[in-house]
Amino acid sequence: MRYLLLLFFFSTYLVKAQTVQAVIALRGVTIIDANHRSGLPHQTIIIRGKRILKIFSDGTWPMPDSCTVINLAGKYVIPGLVDTHVHIATDPSGTDNRIATLDVLQRMLYSGITSVRDMAGDARTLAELARDALAGDIVAPDIYYSALMAGPAFFADPRTLASTAGLLAGQTPYMRAVTDSTNLVWAIAEAKGTGATGIKLYADLDAPLVGKIVTEAKLHGLLVWGHAWLKPAKPTDMVLAGVSSISHAPLLIYDLVDSIPSSWKSSNHDSVYWNNTVPPRIPLFDLMKEHHTILDATLITYKQWGEQDSTHRYSYELGKRFTAAAYRAGVTICAGTDDDQSAFVQKEMKLLVYDAGLSNIDALIAATLHGAQALGIENDCGTIEVDKKADLVVLDKNPLQDITNTELVHMVVKNGKVFKK
Repeated sequence: MRYLLLLFFFSTYLVKAQTVQAVIALRGVTIIDANHRSGLPHQTIIIRGKRILKIFSDGTWPMPDSCTVINLAGKYVIPGLVDTHVHIATDPSGTDNRIATLDVLQRMLYSGITSVRDMAGDARTLAELARDALAGDIVAPDIYYSALMAGPAFFADPRTLASTAGLLAGQTPYMRAVTDSTNLVWAIAEAKGTGATGIKLYADLDAPLVGKIVTEAKLHGLLVWGHAWLKPAKPTDMVLAGVSSISHAPLLIYDLVDSIPSSWKSSNHDSVYWNNTVPPRIPLFDLMKEHHTILDATLITYKQWGEQDSTHRYSYELGKRFTAAAYRAGVTICAGTDDDQSAFVQKEMKLLVYDAGLSNIDALIAATLHGAQALGIENDCGTIEVDKKADLVVLDKNPLQDITNTELVHMVVKNGKVFKK
């Protein structure tokens, strides 16, 4: 009996020892986030396990026992960055094969991106990647993904065929063709079963059907995201239906026109022409503020598109002006790229500042707190606070002086684990 008791106590001790959480102190940093817009210097951040345990001015509180202290005097700490529009599993058997995807996810994390929102891909692959990222089996941001719903005509798109290989596009739980006759209770329950955080609405949906999808999704605890224009549902329809974020700033034009004039596709128009084309304020922005709808502008993808094809330059001219007008009106703006990861969210932040007029701190908030809100994880991420996840980026230079300083990464902390090149 004595040996059994000793074995019991020894086993209990081992279990407790294995669950002891490491404690790390980041000392001497300046904290910059939505709560510290001007920066809070000379701070110590205590991290225990995956979360922030305590924040205090340097030297005003004793360090915990067995604490690993990392001296970061002169460095700046921001929340982990969030890219709200990526596509990492559109074609898992081709360009998005696992080797290529793991490479890009690793580079994302080391650049300071700790969370991403995938806006429609193969949920079978995304579920595996999300699990591996959460468990720490791969070096990657945390991955939140969507189940796509659109009208039947969209599922002739080759991207849907690649994302549903082995199944039927439009008839899978994560890529569903919907009409007025669709059993939305069943369809949305199946979508949730894929592990998706939200439903993405893409194309060929009218306003009444959008409203039904949003109502049912909310009953299942799912967010609803969507393109700002669904042909026929317009941006105002999306906002009134309760969609939590709308993507692609150029599409806001469809609240004002039914089609793009052919004259806009000329590359000869100057900035005065475009300033006169885009109104300084539209009623949509007041609705977005009232309904707390987030604008996922995705400027970078339209800038690159216009540089590749001058007939599409108008999209960026519209997009940056609508984003600037939305910002002036007080609309919440997040930061997403939607460019197949050829550039990371820091480039989108740069365009938000340089071309859409956001201040450096508001571009930073767009890529942190507002990004977390778009994903529905703002209670855990997006600001640097006690009890929130320890998702942090340590920068060598002050991003309030130059937004491109977000690219000067000293180290990254994700879920309390330090990543440093």
